[in-house]
Amino acid sequence: MARLRITLIDLKSLQPLRWLQVGVLVTLFCASVVHAELAGDLASVSRDAQAFGATTSSQTLQGVATVYTQSIPNGVTVRQYVDAAGLVFGVAWEGPVLPDFERLLGASFQTYMAAVRQQRRGVAIQTPELVIESGGMMRSFIGRAYLPSKLPVNLSAQDIR
Repeated sequence: MARLRITLIDLKSLQPLRWLQVGVLVTLFCASVVHAELAGDLASVSRDAQAFGATTSSQTLQGVATVYTQSIPNGVTVRQYVDAAGLVFGVAWEGPVLPDFERLLGASFQTYMAAVRQQRRGVAIQTPELVIESGGMMRSFIGRAYLPSKLPVNLSAQDIR
């Protein structure tokens, strides 16, 4: 009987270690997944298109950036603005539903969520480092997010749409 208790105690003490191992593996896996998020890289644009199940087209914008337009099956259109160095400096969206903001905004997602909790309708964030404008109503949403300091020289904020 005493042997059985020791075994049970040992199994229980291993359980938190097992959860820790699983947590570390999940964290490492998630950290290795890169999205074409704001401030992300060019290679991730195609991974996003695949994750969204989207068709993608691209066009050069004033010779200083490339706009990747993704048409998602749920009706949302996402445009990702990438500079010559491969940095995603802006994203814009429109459609009948809101896009996956966590995927699109990346590290800026928490700032967006804080603004959502404070504002009743739409979101408007304007700082020297980040601008997010999102609004609309059911079946008609529109918005954009960009990094003002990362805009290429020949582009203005009005070009992100």
